[in-house]
Amino acid sequence: MNTTLLFSLPPSQLRVGLIEADGLQVGPSPAEYLREIAAEIKPLLEPGWVYPDHLQKGIRSLLKSFGFHPSGRNRPASEFLVKDLQARGSFHAINNVVDINNHLSLVSHLPISIIDLERTGDRLCLRLGGEHEEYVFNREGQVLALKHLLVIARAEGDHAAVGSPVKDSQATKITETTRRAFGVIYTAATITPEGELAALLQRFADLLKGRAGAATAVWKIVDGPR
Repeated sequence: MNTTLLFSLPPSQLRVGLIEADGLQVGPSPAEYLREIAAEIKPLLEPGWVYPDHLQKGIRSLLKSFGFHPSGRNRPASEFLVKDLQARGSFHAINNVVDINNHLSLVSHLPISIIDLERTGDRLCLRLGGEHEEYVFNREGQVLALKHLLVIARAEGDHAAVGSPVKDSQATKITETTRRAFGVIYTAATITPEGELAALLQRFADLLKGRAGAATAVWKIVDGPR
């Protein structure tokens, strides 16, 4: 893994799964893969389906431990994806890399960031958002306030935040020109055992290679400061 991720955080139960892919060929997801996604997420559209309580409370508690309040518009991305899926009644396809990211977030109920490494650089850090820090997170120009939110940021240059467990920055999102990407799965040691996270990361790598043409996809698991 060529990307360096530094930690500048208080002690917590944070556990992250990191994945780096090179040689991506970003474009529409194959119809076969979209059918695979639809079949796997079908239970989430059933009237009686209930969001797993231990995952919802666990991720929210992790973010609260840093002083952030994950509710309403600030709910974790994994929760937002379920709400969006249920409102639409079907999976919202964007491009193959983002579809893989969202597919795995939906089935694991863990928030996942995916960012363009050529727009961020290879030296990143995990830190907390500053008092008045914010970034634009969509094409409409809507802004996410980052105070006390766990964020991925550049470790050099402008040190700008580029992603988070809530929403990623519009400036570093995956596009058709992306060739190198970096993903972060956010969880906690108390939520996701190492073996379970490893299996999810391996599936992520396999999908990036099989469905998005990645030449290489490598991963590792890192626990934050205790």
